[in-house]
Amino acid sequence: MAGFRLDEAALEGAIARLKELQERTLGLFQNATELKPGELTAGDATTNTARQKIQERATGNEGSLRMVANQLHDKLKEKVAAYETTLREYRAAEENATVDAGRVEWQA
Repeated sequence: MAGFRLDEAALEGAIARLKELQERTLGLFQNATELKPGELTAGDATTNTARQKIQERATGNEGSLRMVANQLHDKLKEKVAAYETTLREYRAAEENATVDAGRVEWQA
């Protein structure tokens, strides 16, 4: 096909690497969900409040490691889907161009 060429092997490699990273973010998400400030062992009210606040910050819904890992996972999922779509469309275009070129040669 005239015009640009896509390095299919490089894109397939990038997709595989992104999928690996996506799996690692799932592990990070799961680990972040289980974070606990274990070093705060005193049983007084102030320490208990501090332990609770630290755990909420680490595992809460806003700005926590858990949420960042989840957002990163979602972003990687989007990128993988976009790259897979690009690869599929490129291959379809290549196939169509090959078929069209064969028809032109046959008619000539």
